[in-house]
Parts: sequence; C-alpha cells; structure tokens
Amino acid sequence: MASLSFQQTCISLPNGAQGVLAYAPHLTRAHVSIAIVAGYLDEPRALPGLAHLLEHVLTTAPLEASSNISLLTWFSQHQGSLNAHTDDYITDVHFSISANKLEVAALTVASQLATPAFSPSVIGAEVAAIDAEWQARQHSSAMQRLSAISTLSDSQHIGAGCRHGNAQTLGSDMTLLFEALTAFHRAYYHGGRVSIAIISPWAAKAMNRLIKRMAALFSPPIPCAPSLSIAPRWSRQFSTKVASTGNTVELLWPLSSAIARHQLTALGDTADRLNQGLLVEQLPDSITDYRATLAPSGATDAFSLTLSGTATQDQVKALAAALSERLAALLGTATNAHGNRWQPPVDTMQLAPAWFAHARRQALTRRFATLSSEHQPVTSTFAASHARCLLGNTPPPPSPHAFDRQPPAYPAVQHWCGQYGVSDDFAVLATTAWAACFVPGAVVVPSPLTAKRLARQAIVFKQENSPHGSWVIAMGSQANHAMVALLEDAVLAASKAQEGMLAQQLIQRLTPLPAAPVVWVSHSTGAAAVCNALANLASRVAIRAEQPSANLSTSTAIMRTLSLPGTPSQRLLLALAEQHHSGAFFQQARYDHHLGYVAAVRSGDGAPCSLGYVVQTSNVGEISKDAGSAGGKPLEEKRIAEKLQSITDALWKTSDSVLQAQLPTLTPPETPLAALVLQWQSLLTGTNQPLHRLGQQRIDSQALTNLLTQINTLGHWQTHWLDSAGHYEVNR
Repeated sequence: MASLSFQQTCISLPNGAQGVLAYAPHLTRAHVSIAIVAGYLDEPRALPGLAHLLEHVLTTAPLEASSNISLLTWFSQHQGSLNAHTDDYITDVHFSISANKLEVAALTVASQLATPAFSPSVIGAEVAAIDAEWQARQHSSAMQRLSAISTLSDSQHIGAGCRHGNAQTLGSDMTLLFEALTAFHRAYYHGGRVSIAIISPWAAKAMNRLIKRMAALFSPPIPCAPSLSIAPRWSRQFSTKVASTGNTVELLWPLSSAIARHQLTALGDTADRLNQGLLVEQLPDSITDYRATLAPSGATDAFSLTLSGTATQDQVKALAAALSERLAALLGTATNAHGNRWQPPVDTMQLAPAWFAHARRQALTRRFATLSSEHQPVTSTFAASHARCLLGNTPPPPSPHAFDRQPPAYPAVQHWCGQYGVSDDFAVLATTAWAACFVPGAVVVPSPLTAKRLARQAIVFKQENSPHGSWVIAMGSQANHAMVALLEDAVLAASKAQEGMLAQQLIQRLTPLPAAPVVWVSHSTGAAAVCNALANLASRVAIRAEQPSANLSTSTAIMRTLSLPGTPSQRLLLALAEQHHSGAFFQQARYDHHLGYVAAVRSGDGAPCSLGYVVQTSNVGEISKDAGSAGGKPLEEKRIAEKLQSITDALWKTSDSVLQAQLPTLTPPETPLAALVLQWQSLLTGTNQPLHRLGQQRIDSQALTNLLTQINTLGHWQTHWLDSAGHYEVNR
C-alpha cells in the first residue's frame, strides 16, 4: 500500500519568519505549529526552567480580548486541542482545530505568542504548576534520560544540568521572574526565530495568506539579538548510565554546529530508511528492536539510534564503531527522494504528532549555519570517535524458558473476518490485507527485530501493550502469513505496571477489553492458521507479575467515572460531555481548587462506555496507611475525592442547556492505519462501529433530556485511587 504523501511549500517573510504548509484535502481538522527557535539552552544560567515557564505562562495567561480566558480555555470551548513543548533549542505551541475555525484559532495563538500580557499571579500559579509537574515526572524514564544526557555535556556548558525547572530553581520572587520573562520574550520571540507550519484541507494560497498574517504579528529581530548559533556541548565522555525502566542503549552522534539544510534533510531521510529495516543484519541477537531519530528530544543537536535489548559497555563500543561505519556509508548514498513532499512515517496513526515533529525539525535548521563551503563533510557525523551512549542499568528481562510451551489444550479464540466498513474511511483499504490479534492479561513479545523485518517485506506492524492485554496488527500483502510467523516466534510475558503518569494508568481502565484471545482478519484465506497460532501462544502460562513494592507513595491519582451500557446515543452523549466538560473541569480542578498538576476528562468508548474525571496530586500519604486518615483514606485524599464529586455533579447539573448546543465533532481517522486500529478497538470493546461512523444525526431536546435522565437511572458512578506504590482501590 502506498505511503501518504503531501505537497508542501516553504515560504520566507520580510520580518524573518518562515513558514511551511501542506495541503491534505481529506482532513476535517487543521494542525498548526508555531515554533520559536529558543529553548532550555538559551536561558539565563541562573534561572533553569525560565523557557519552560514562559511556555506555561503563554498558554495560561488571559488573552488580550478577554480577562478570564486563556489559550487552553479558548481551545476547550471551541472543541480544539492545544499543547506546548519546550526542548533544548526549540519551544513550540501546537494545536488542532476544526478547519472552519482555523483562521480565528491561528490568529489568536499567534497574537498571544507575539504580544502576551504577563501578570505576577499567573507567573506564580505556573511556577507551582511546573513544580508539580517536576514532582510528578522526576522519576520518569524521560526525566532520567534528560539528566543522563546532561552528564555527557561539557561541564562548562549550560547543558551540563537538567533545565526542566521547579519551584527551587525558579524561586518565589515574582518581580524578578516578571522582568526575566519579559526580557527573554523580547530577545527570542520575534520574527527572526518564528517558524509556522500548517497542514489542512485549505487551499495552498489560503494557507499562505494566513501564515503571512500570523507572521506579521511578530516584531522584527531586535538590535543585538542573541545569535542563532549552537555552542558545542558534548564532552569526551563516552557513556553514562540511565536508571530506566526498560533495557535500552541509546547511541548519540553529535551534529556539527555548522551543517546545511540539505544535509539535515539527508540525515532525516537516512533515519527513515533505517527504520524500514536496513540494520537488521548488522545487529547482534541481544538487540530486539531499534529506532533512528534525527534531533531527538533533549539532544536535538544529535542523531540518535535507540537499541532495545542488552549489551555490555565493551559490546556497545564495538557496536558503535561498526554502526558508525554502516551509517556513514548509508548517508553517502542518501538522496532527497521526497523532494517538495512531506511523507510521514509509515506507522503514523494521526498526522498531528508527526506534523509537529516535522515542524520542529524545520525550525531547528535555523540553528545551523548554511555556508556549505566552510563546514565539515556531513559523513563525518558518524565518525566512531564522535559516538556517545546512554546505557540502561535495569536487570535483564525474564528468559523465554519461563513459559510453558506444552499446554494441555488451546483456549477458545474469538474470530472476526471482513472489512467492517473501514474502506468507507479510506478507499485504499478495500484492496489491503491485514491481521490483528489480542491476548488478555499478558504482553506479546515478538522475536527480535520483527517490526523491521516486516518493514523489509512492505508490511506495517503496530503493537500496543497495557497491564490489561496486548495486541498486534500487521497490514500489507500476505498479512495472514506474516502474522502466523510472528505468533509462532513470539513469547508471552507477564504484564507489568504501566509506565507514565498515574492518571494515565487510571484513564486506561475506562476501556473494556475481552477476557479471551481475539483475531480479526480481512480475508478468510489463512484465517484458521492465525487462530491456531494465537491459541497456541495464548495458552503459554506466564510467570505472574511482581507485586507492587511497599514503598511509601509520593503521588496519588484519583478518578471519578461514569459508566453507561453503551448504546450509540449514550456513546455520543459521553463523547459530547468530554468535549464540553474538559475546559471547565481543568479550570476548576487545577486552578480554582488546586487538586493537582493533572486535571483531565477522558471518555472510554465501547459497550459499556465510560467517562472519567481524573486528577493527580503529590505527597498525600500512602493509601489506607496514613496516620491522619478517615474511613481508611488520608484526610487530604478524602477531601480531593469529595471535591471531585462536587465538581462533576455540578457539571452534569448544567449540562442540559450546554450539551444541546451541538453534537461532538466526530473526527474521522487521518491515515489508513488509524482507520484499522479504530475499527479494531471498536470490536475489542464490544461494538461493531467506531464512534466517528455512528452518523451525524441530531439529538433533539427531548432525546437529550431522556439521555440525561439515564445518568441517574442507568449510570454507574465509581471513584478510583492509584498511588505510586501500585496500590489500587475502587468504590462507589
């Protein structure tokens, strides 16, 4: 199946701003990134986290047109989504919005970034938010990686310290922070550092005009503006340990501080080619997968190759030398096959994150010099002496011999065959083959480099794991045959506690999953072999997962859920409520009542369908063991749970008039793979039709009133607790 490809146009504007646009007629939503070429490593040395704080303040400060609406609130009210990210050289604010609201949304965001209004109260609130984020994430694998990268920096370089920021590094002097933010904004948020990227169903000329209007809001560069140049930061140290939760080796090759745009493009194309399986013959058996990335987060002045598996430091040194030679040879043959077209990775589900990553890379090119006659050849990027590495120091995974390979009987496998209407989303799926398999309560562990080997056969492979089950999907010619081979070579591992935020772990419980293995294939030929292979795999008994540690918790997530049986109307109702409640819940939970850093509303589609209101807070004591407790819960937790209930009750009391305003925006999938996964998830959750294909029928006033009545009659409310020691409880 042909990969998605979009014509793109690059423009340069008089005030120094740059733009890139891509025309995607099948989209119903536009995806926009405004990237500022400034980040952690441009901050004053004495204020770690200042760039991150500015990002927060820009998205939460009141808009010029309203004294009580921020960008985040505005997008919640207009059924869009907005987020921001600060990296070491780039800060970007990115959003998705219905195409018919693109112009007003784009100009609103650009105006706020160009001429924000700071206030000490907002700055103080965001220092607290950043500190809460730091507390929630400081032990995550991403933060451990950032800390490890800093140890590979020259001790005199500003990057020789993690620059995320927290209450201690930013301090409590709001006057000082106000002045520092104002100065930082003036120095960096101008046209000479702005890159705007839009992909939408709008015509190219219309997007071009919009980018020019957005760019015109930014002032030209100020006199004596800071230089765009990148100061070399890497020390001579070869490696450092990472206290990660997985077994990985990340090899980093620092980029020259003077590298041309066409050379960065060649490096990006090399990464894409590598990810299609070009290294499978060069890697030892202990490596199970790899991912090549140009300008990875936290090390955007480097080329990264992340290897999953285990290796000693001596093996890594030998591997780095061998791979450096191989990568240099590949880069020497790289050509810009895409030309003026943007082609997202073949395993892309939604275009937004891929487009935002592309936009950050486009912005990053401005940090490098473009005088091709004065820089070293790009092939020297992969000199063996340049390589650096991050070594995971976790114990090796369980041996495959820990599984019973001689089961007495195969478990029953549920089986679906056919397209189930996915070609209505993408016509190309009418002639595409696929096979998908799900195993409950365990993780499918494919044989080493499976995804890359399948890529060499033009088969797209996707996998999703959770503590509640694991699924794999293969799409392309001979998918059934490929799936049988995959299952026969795979093993099962015990499900592990999910990584990431506790709130995300709770939200995952919203979606029901089958209790038995499941297969979905597009064609019946070979389907029986897939079912037999899955039954064989699923009957292998895995070692039970380790019990949670007894350590005292430092964070607790609390979620209140509403469940309904899952009729089409009820599914639409909860999707509608998610959109209309998100902004108000975020405001009340995070800012009005200070319940925690995380505050989100998410729906779980299926039969039953669910809606969850979740917060995450820190330092409230261990569940059920805190000395100052009432009813088995720490007093602070009970207060949060009670406040959560009062907020959600109030939201539903005012929902009748609000929810009648419109149906939810039923956003269709943006890629063929996404269409398959949405249908697959729909089948797994007990329905035959994904939410976006339920139709656009109106819910009239009486029908809506009847649905809202069901909240009290059929609705099932529960409160869930999960702490960082792994203790989970649920009750009404």
